[in-house]
Amino acid sequence: MEQDFHKGFVYWVYSCLSTEAVITYKVEDEVRYISVYDPLGLVNCSAKDIECLFVNKIGFKAEDKDQAMQFQKVVSIYFQKGINDESKWSSKWRKIEKEEALKAEKERKAREEKDNTLRHTVVQRMATEEKKKVEENEKLRKLLQKKPKLREEKFKSL
Repeated sequence: MEQDFHKGFVYWVYSCLSTEAVITYKVEDEVRYISVYDPLGLVNCSAKDIECLFVNKIGFKAEDKDQAMQFQKVVSIYFQKGINDESKWSSKWRKIEKEEALKAEKERKAREEKDNTLRHTVVQRMATEEKKKVEENEKLRKLLQKKPKLREEKFKSL
């Protein structure tokens, strides 16, 4: 959403045809329009823009009063509470989200550490098994390299 339209603000109206609020403003000699489909989308406006919309009430036809007033009420709340694109408002949910994120990060690190430990022990176990096999093969190789002792057989004559 474009910001800082308060400098050339002309008016804003609720359009029943497109069911949106249309903000009209001038930049130099050019007229521009901003369409806002959802009143909550106005949170993306700067503080000066919110103040401009608060001071200049929305225009509407009599039959569209309910819909138009939703936009005006949201602007009033944003102005009163100081909610805009520059503010980072704190809430219990944000605190809970941070706590959950930290908890999840801690669990992930613990899981990674456990996996690394298991991976390390598996690698160690495989290395010791490989070492045993090598030693066993070395023993067999040495035994096979030795020449057998000559044995004399003694026969008894009959």
